[in-house]
Amino acid sequence: MKNPIKQVIQFFKNLYKNYKFKKLNKKLVVVAKKKVDERLQLRFEISKYIRSFAKLDKNNQSKYIPLDFKTKELIKFNVNEKFGQDMSKLNVRLNKKLQVI
Repeated sequence: MKNPIKQVIQFFKNLYKNYKFKKLNKKLVVVAKKKVDERLQLRFEISKYIRSFAKLDKNNQSKYIPLDFKTKELIKFNVNEKFGQDMSKLNVRLNKKLQVI
């Protein structure tokens, strides 16, 4: 059986620890939501840039000419040049089909 003094000390330690974690958790929720919002905004901007550059509709398909390999590589290069730092910071990538992941 534990000493009653040790039990009281342990109770207050746990109380303080829980208070600290709850306070930290509130900050983490706010920061995580902000990062998700920034990621969604970046994905929207990249998709909008690709559609305007290649004259694509919402399904990334041209009405007139399908994209060839050279055009896709040019689009990837331009996207990486324009949004590269933000993409690496927010862990956003562009796949072979020009979809933002």
